[in-house]
Amino acid sequence: MEQVKLVIFDMDGLLFDTERTFFRAFQRSAKKLGYDFSFETYLKVVGVTDETGKQIFAEIYGEDSSILHAFDLYHAEFDKIIEEEGLAIKPGAERLLDVLDDKGIKKCIASSSPIKVIERNLKLSGIQDRFDFYVSGDEVENGKPSPDIFLEALRRAGEKAGNALVLEDSFHGLQAAVSANIRCIIIPDLIEPSDEMHRQAFQIYTNLGEVARLINEK
Repeated sequence: MEQVKLVIFDMDGLLFDTERTFFRAFQRSAKKLGYDFSFETYLKVVGVTDETGKQIFAEIYGEDSSILHAFDLYHAEFDKIIEEEGLAIKPGAERLLDVLDDKGIKKCIASSSPIKVIERNLKLSGIQDRFDFYVSGDEVENGKPSPDIFLEALRRAGEKAGNALVLEDSFHGLQAAVSANIRCIIIPDLIEPSDEMHRQAFQIYTNLGEVARLINEK
């Protein structure tokens, strides 16, 4: 790991324990539109932008289905939940940030979430000053699993793919990293790693603290 000069963090499900909250928010939104919404269906859109999620749901439910409007509603539902319950940082995250600071390694967030959501989550968690920069899915043409967001992160950092490391929890994020030719460590959240994920990932760990140990040993 001595060649790592940039670590790129996903946000939801990787840095923050938000995916289960997003599911609850989406479930509430779907119910308002008259739909029962299953956890299995939610897993199909984990790690993608709202626009890509709408495309996936259009294939499942049809292009004229009203459930597509749930993507316009769930952010407000999510906000209500975190106002009541707070926002939890994933285990090992702050230790990893400390190690990266000690090693002088750049760090950024590359998330499918909108800029305002990234800023809100960082402020709520008190770690808004721990990253060099962040890239939103709104700022690139194609969301994950396309590599655009990671390529933009490399451009802003002025680093080559071979000197970067992506941290992800979803298959869509892994696909994006692989397409960008960047090593990717998977820390599973909602989705158990498939055989394909085991083949493509650089490593699969249980928490970010293990990434901290890996980098600290080098």
